[in-house]
Amino acid sequence: MTASLIRFFFTLCAVLTLARVAYADEPATRAAKRHFDRGQKLFTLGKFDAALDEYQKAFDASPIPDFLYNIGQCHRNLGDLEQAVFSFKRYLQLDPEAQNRDKVEIIIEELEDKIEREGAKKRGDLPPPPPPKPGSTPIYKKWWFWAGVTAVGVAGGVGIYAATRPDGPPDTSLGNIVFTK
Repeated sequence: MTASLIRFFFTLCAVLTLARVAYADEPATRAAKRHFDRGQKLFTLGKFDAALDEYQKAFDASPIPDFLYNIGQCHRNLGDLEQAVFSFKRYLQLDPEAQNRDKVEIIIEELEDKIEREGAKKRGDLPPPPPPKPGSTPIYKKWWFWAGVTAVGVAGGVGIYAATRPDGPPDTSLGNIVFTK
């Protein structure tokens, strides 16, 4: 009987401890939801800096991997590509079964390519664009182009006038008034 009473006591303690742990997580979850909702509104408004702060606070309150995806999107929209790649990779590490895994991997690949291109451009690895050939000015900057446009415009105006003008003298079918004295 004493052994069953001791087991009951330990079971009761374990249940109460788990209940306290679950209750302790509730304020953190509410804070995370509050920050997430603010972040969503700010992201929709295009205020990516502020949205990033809110998503980061949400992740700090409750480390849900989906917050990292949103953090990565903010970094991506702000042009901080290295941080975006880091956040997306961390998201996939914490949630290996993510439903959008393929999409995120494509985004990571695109961002890494862009980082590499920008790095090559900064280092000067890319050849400079070829200089324009001397004397190769665009056609619309040549005098003869505008002379031709003018000639076509004048010819078109004359043609329209000739096609729509009345033929011969005006109609006189109403007759004349005879003035008699």
